[in-house]
Amino acid sequence: MLLKTDNDNIGYFTKNNPEAELAIQNILNENKQNMSIFAHELRNPLSLIKGTLQYIETKHTEVKDYKYWDQIPELIKDMERMISDALALNKLNTLDKTNTNFVNLINSIYNGYAQLALSHGKDLKLTIEPECETYLSSYQCDPARLKQAICNLIQNAFEATVSGDYIHIHLAIVPEEGLSPRNFAMMISNNGLPIHDSELQNIFTPFVTYKKGGTGVGLAVTKKIVELHYGTITVSSNPSATTFTIVLPLE
Repeated sequence: MLLKTDNDNIGYFTKNNPEAELAIQNILNENKQNMSIFAHELRNPLSLIKGTLQYIETKHTEVKDYKYWDQIPELIKDMERMISDALALNKLNTLDKTNTNFVNLINSIYNGYAQLALSHGKDLKLTIEPECETYLSSYQCDPARLKQAICNLIQNAFEATVSGDYIHIHLAIVPEEGLSPRNFAMMISNNGLPIHDSELQNIFTPFVTYKKGGTGVGLAVTKKIVELHYGTITVSSNPSATTFTIVLPLE
């Protein structure tokens, strides 16, 4: 996975050097192709294993009573999800930007989770600072990708919290002393279980996960989407709250 800094370095070394540029592009294309082949080759035996298990369950229904039998299909689902996530991460290199009312986008995301929060007894709150209407009514971005990134963070917050906990989303323009604003920020906070310091170090690393059933790809995808928009994402966590902060340029 190439980040913005990687692309900047590649651009520096390949500037005025078409041979180096061609060589690097060939390597990147080959890596993508190898990932696709790898995923395809894994999917075939997994499909065969899944079909065999279903056949065994049909012919020998007593196996469902065996200890740990029900864990096998779940493990297969985890592997299938990891393969799909790896392919998604592999293909995530370009954006489809359009003029977007970012305030409306955030409101739409919030409304999509409001009923879920209510049914689980969680305090989901959205705060949008008034100046956001001025600066973000027509924002150049890929709305589908940013929605994916934001939803990943909100979903993680839901998984980290229990009934009675809060999840707060805060959208604000970042002030510049004596200058026009250049960035805006979105903070997603919750008071659920904190993230240990040892986990924070690799939290955005692909395929590194400390969550049961997780693939370790969701936050890596979120970070890649943010960086494709020339933004940054950081996280802080303590016993009081965990906060993910996305900072994006206004232009």
